[in-house]
Amino acid sequence: MKYRISALGLSLFLYGIGLAIPCLLFNVVPINPVGMMPSDPNDVYAMKGIELTFFGIIGLFFLQIPAIGWLANPIYWACCTTFMMQRYRRSIIAGIAAILIGFGGTFSAFWFNLPADSGGVAEFALNQFLLGFWLWLAAPGLIALASVISLYKRASPITRYK
Repeated sequence: MKYRISALGLSLFLYGIGLAIPCLLFNVVPINPVGMMPSDPNDVYAMKGIELTFFGIIGLFFLQIPAIGWLANPIYWACCTTFMMQRYRRSIIAGIAAILIGFGGTFSAFWFNLPADSGGVAEFALNQFLLGFWLWLAAPGLIALASVISLYKRASPITRYK
């Protein structure tokens, strides 16, 4: 029990840090550059994880393809729940699914720009992943790894000889 609580606590810590620090670095590019000044290459915006969580929900409503990565959040919570219920196979599947969906959906932002303002003047073009993104993905990975270890311990108990 102590092992599960420690793994869950560390995973939630990684998840919380991932939400608190910058996750993605975007270039701000004008949509219609005709008659406008060329965009400044230093015009970048580092978005924190909590902002991405909020905008990910909105992006799902407006059918933005990179917002699919937001679906990793509820899958991560399902991973945590199944881990604490000792359903380790389901926890492993949910953890791997959260990593794949989170990475794949966010990675698609390299090809699909996101709206940067309500006036339709600029877009966000993904430039690079930052530390917060990797910590966000490490959270379900840690639970999946702990589930594999717990499943292995359950399947082959160590017998002690006196």
